Amino acid sequence: MRYFALILGKIIFFLLKIFGRSGGSLPGKTAIRFCSNMLSYFKYPKITILVTGTNGKTSTSNIIANIFKRAGYKTVSNSKGDNIINGITSLLIKNSNFTFEIIADALIIEIDELTLAKQLKNIKASDIVITNFFRDQLDRAGEMESIILKISKAMENYKGRLFLNEDDPNVKRFSKISKDIKIVSFGLGKEKNAKTENFDAKEGKFCPICNGILEYEYYQYSHIGKYHCKNCDFKSDMPNYLAKDINYEDNTFEVEVIANSEKEFDEIPNKKIEKYKTSINATYHIYNLVSALAVGKTYGISSDDINTVFKNFNLGIGRMEKINIGDKKILLNLVKNPTGCNEIIKYIGNNKNEKALIFLLNDNHADGRDISWIWDVNFEQINNLKYAIITGKRAYEAAVRFKLSNISENIAVEKDIDKAIAKMLDTNMDMYVISTYTGLFDIRKKLLDFKV
Repeated sequence: MRYFALILGKIIFFLLKIFGRSGGSLPGKTAIRFCSNMLSYFKYPKITILVTGTNGKTSTSNIIANIFKRAGYKTVSNSKGDNIINGITSLLIKNSNFTFEIIADALIIEIDELTLAKQLKNIKASDIVITNFFRDQLDRAGEMESIILKISKAMENYKGRLFLNEDDPNVKRFSKISKDIKIVSFGLGKEKNAKTENFDAKEGKFCPICNGILEYEYYQYSHIGKYHCKNCDFKSDMPNYLAKDINYEDNTFEVEVIANSEKEFDEIPNKKIEKYKTSINATYHIYNLVSALAVGKTYGISSDDINTVFKNFNLGIGRMEKINIGDKKILLNLVKNPTGCNEIIKYIGNNKNEKALIFLLNDNHADGRDISWIWDVNFEQINNLKYAIITGKRAYEAAVRFKLSNISENIAVEKDIDKAIAKMLDTNMDMYVISTYTGLFDIRKKLLDFKV
């Protein structure tokens, strides 16, 4: 049956191509109906890297894929973020031959956390990168702790390598799963916006080993930072790859490479500092970059190739995306949860000019039905916001949140997106659009098609 499912998936790809369609997840979704454990039959490349976590997995997986491409590897990846079972199966069907062999030197898969927990047993992965863990889409995924426990259970027989964010205690805990798993850690030195107190929504209050209280020397954002447990030896250590000295003026940062006992590090001096340049220097993005750098360096890819990717990397649709309408410049951002939204707001807040903002809030299945997360967002940090235009299915609930934040006297609800855009463009302010997932592509298209 698996061969029938594979051939059927390829036929669907062929037919969709004739009609000018990209295919998306339909071939995989159809194939899985006939062979539910389809992923177990593929012959994976020696380099098969899975990237998971709450925030940053799309950017991180695309950076890693670009690094391998730059280094000359034939690379396959789900660059558009189809990260659940149907999309991943479609990716593999499209890039395999009729004997289930993936035609690639390196396979980079962004994978949803729940999908990783369910499908890791079927994917022969060489490496897993974990970016961070935050509460996200509680109605679909449940509490963060339940996701972590499911992934931990799935990793009991995993023999590959883990790339872990040393600064997130919820990720660091995976270093304790098994002595058979090789660990490569990455992190960020204390940066200038780090705080000794943090009132953001965060989930790093208790030690995952003994349930004791975690104390923080500082927070980078949310619960990401330098921590230690008061009761046991669980703490953030010096990572193998440490990003530091971020220069926000010239978009550069340094990376300190520290050798460990793994063979891949034999040619690296005990301590080596390298300088890199990036297209964007937001704190959360530096974490994405240093995680990708850790992967590239582990596979012996040169600093020059990595730096070239960093300098030219585009975050993609709805991720710090700049859109021009006539002489108007707009920054478009996707948000999914309070931590991600707070980081976008901090970035916007660094601009002291007068601002106009469209906030689009939907509660479709892909967004998450539970919108209570907006009350954990620090909208109050958007300084000098002169005009807030609220739209989307849950616009009125979002408007209440904005009203109670007292950040702008001028708040308007406009359910018609075209009219919302027109109202924003009628100002002479710096312009921003923040949208949840299902509204992103609609409002982006309208922005691109808008006639001044």
